[in-house]
Amino acid sequence: MGYCKRCVTPSTRPRIGFRDGICNACHWHDYKKNIIDWDHRKTLLYLICEEQKKKNGQWDCIIPVSGGKDSTTIAYKFKHEYGMNPLTITFAHPIPTRIGWQNWNNFVQTGFDNILITPDQKKYRKYAKDWFIKAGFPKQPFVVGISSALIKYASKFNIGLIVYAEQGEAEYGGKKETSFLEKFDRNFLINIYYEGQSDSEDYGAWWQVPSEKDLENIYVTWYSLFENWDPEENAKFASQHLGMEMHVGGNIGTFTNYAQNEDHLQDFHCFMGYIKHGFSRATSDISIEIRQGRMSRDEGVKLANKIDGQFPIEHLDKYLDYFEMTEPEFWEVIDKHANKDLLVKTSKVERPYILKEPVK
Repeated sequence: MGYCKRCVTPSTRPRIGFRDGICNACHWHDYKKNIIDWDHRKTLLYLICEEQKKKNGQWDCIIPVSGGKDSTTIAYKFKHEYGMNPLTITFAHPIPTRIGWQNWNNFVQTGFDNILITPDQKKYRKYAKDWFIKAGFPKQPFVVGISSALIKYASKFNIGLIVYAEQGEAEYGGKKETSFLEKFDRNFLINIYYEGQSDSEDYGAWWQVPSEKDLENIYVTWYSLFENWDPEENAKFASQHLGMEMHVGGNIGTFTNYAQNEDHLQDFHCFMGYIKHGFSRATSDISIEIRQGRMSRDEGVKLANKIDGQFPIEHLDKYLDYFEMTEPEFWEVIDKHANKDLLVKTSKVERPYILKEPVK
């Protein structure tokens, strides 16, 4: 594994690129800081909103909302800064947390229309289990659902604008041709979000892949293209304006306490990223903090080696129940996906695999 000279993003991150030893996420950060005129981008978003505004109380945009820091902040700003009437839509998490439900309820109580989509739980579990077994990606049905279902509602209510949070291909590193998209098309949806799959609709209508026709009258974009993206600032905003609670202490496998708090399966999803690619949640969070100037690279390297790759042992019973697996079956699947070129197995359940070579 190689690492970015500026942050700690590794060469094993899918679709990452490097120039002069620096990852494209860091290059994007420089571009945001030195090139992009954010006042101009905000004006552009105002113009987009003006084109989409409707009368008589009709919804004029859709914002996907989990109850977390990013989605609630975006919904609030669209309503109170851009004068929009957003329809917020929540796709139920596989194994929701107490704090996640509380934050979602706090958000709704502040005055937003919200649709909660709760898919057939048998189909949801089967989809998650199938993708855990074949791809080590148990959250695939959530990722697909939060896009395909929203597009269905946009078409149903004749809403021409959907706004997601950050453009991850730009913020965290991806292919150049996808990092600078103003909006996503069907190819981006399938190849980036859906991992190239074509069988999602076999699990039910919520996961039906949108057609080109479904998308032709909908502008689907990301808020991070119009405001300089900083997850920590979003957390502060959501806490102040929308009553968002944070975990006491750090989240599992990282040092932050304000991100991805809505779903117990998210902790396992991050762990599986470590199993396949040799890095996980802590490394990603550290890289963000380094780019924002809140942490040095030396500090980040020490922290990544100390905590990245932690298995959420306290939720093991939840996972076994959700996937309807025995513990030996569960660990057999994990071992099948473990990247043996990067990792070595240990006897510790909280850190069952560690890097052969430390982050450097």
